[in-house]
Amino acid sequence: MAQAPSDITTAAARVDPDAEQLFQRIMMDPTNENPYAGYHELRRRAPALITADGTLVLTRHADCDAALRHRSLGKGNEIQGFRLRPIPEDRLRELMTRLERSMSFANPPDHSRLRRVVSSAFTHRHIESLRPAITARVDDLLDGLAERPGADFMTGFAQRLPVGVVGDLLGVPEEDRAGFGSKVADQAAMVEPTADADTLSRAITAEAELAAYFSELLAHKREHPADDLLSRLVGPEAQGRLEEVEMVSTALLLLGAGIETTGHLLGNTLHTLLNHPAALDALRDDPGAIPGAVEEVLRFDSPVQFDARTVLEPVTFAGAELKPGQTVTIMLAAGNYDPARFDDPDTFDIGRTDNAHLSFASGIHFCLGAGLARLEVQVFLERLLSRSTSVALAGAVQRRPGLGLRGFAQMPLTLRF
Repeated sequence: MAQAPSDITTAAARVDPDAEQLFQRIMMDPTNENPYAGYHELRRRAPALITADGTLVLTRHADCDAALRHRSLGKGNEIQGFRLRPIPEDRLRELMTRLERSMSFANPPDHSRLRRVVSSAFTHRHIESLRPAITARVDDLLDGLAERPGADFMTGFAQRLPVGVVGDLLGVPEEDRAGFGSKVADQAAMVEPTADADTLSRAITAEAELAAYFSELLAHKREHPADDLLSRLVGPEAQGRLEEVEMVSTALLLLGAGIETTGHLLGNTLHTLLNHPAALDALRDDPGAIPGAVEEVLRFDSPVQFDARTVLEPVTFAGAELKPGQTVTIMLAAGNYDPARFDDPDTFDIGRTDNAHLSFASGIHFCLGAGLARLEVQVFLERLLSRSTSVALAGAVQRRPGLGLRGFAQMPLTLRF
């Protein structure tokens, strides 16, 4: 039986019905404005909680990080949760075929093979080469916001910037991108524990439509290759390494992760800084502090609040004897607020230097697009603060329902240059 790494001090896992009720309330409240207080209470009561169905729930930073890296905890049965949703069998079968061949749900060696094909597009050098194009897009979108006082930042900027950036990276024709934002937003509802049947139906329809689109576009790229990631997926260097369903699943993953999570990171960044005006002023005075501020937003209000792994082989972890097939729920955002790892974690501190947050996960499933997301937010802040004379909310913000992706549905903004 495998063991957790010896240098990790894990909490002793235990059953606690009251703590489990708290966990369920946190996960199932679609309008929870502040889940972080609940995370603190859950960590205090049962930092390694065994639920009635045998799921291990982790809230300490050390345990979360160790679980993300542990070779006995991989991808597998946590995807089975989709099978329990109110989805017609035929539609579910089609969805599962793509999900099960996605990089997000693969283990080595398949995960390594899939990631290797696209990883060259996410090197630091290649991402940095995108800076001029990203800057031009940011300036254009900021101009549009400034012309429409009270415009919604989420639809007018936060959704549109990642669509443009990811569209360029993948090689999606500009004229095809208009509906991507809404389709990806619909598709993202699949990660929400609270999604009802109608929401899930829209999500599956959006996923199927995007899959059909990319299947056709990949066929076009075979005949008309260009300097883009989709052409690389069907190019000579990838021949024999990817099946058709893996190509489509990879395109869907890069599109969804690149648009939805980055868009909510942009919204969370602006909202956090507007609620901390001293930090905003400090960044105006010292733009060199922007990268650190982005890392602190990632820790303080991450778009991705939790992750999951499946036990692949018998393992002792966090004091629990785990069997293959059990699920481990990793509360990333709770780990980001662990006082054993971060000094004064409830305080937003753009000067925080030791900031090993878990918002991009860790281990082999560390977010492939982390560098690109960071660059987009950094360029946004650099251009916003260097060009604007004032930026302020123009009304009440509206949170996106759900905890699977934490962000905003609406954020009216007045921007002046």
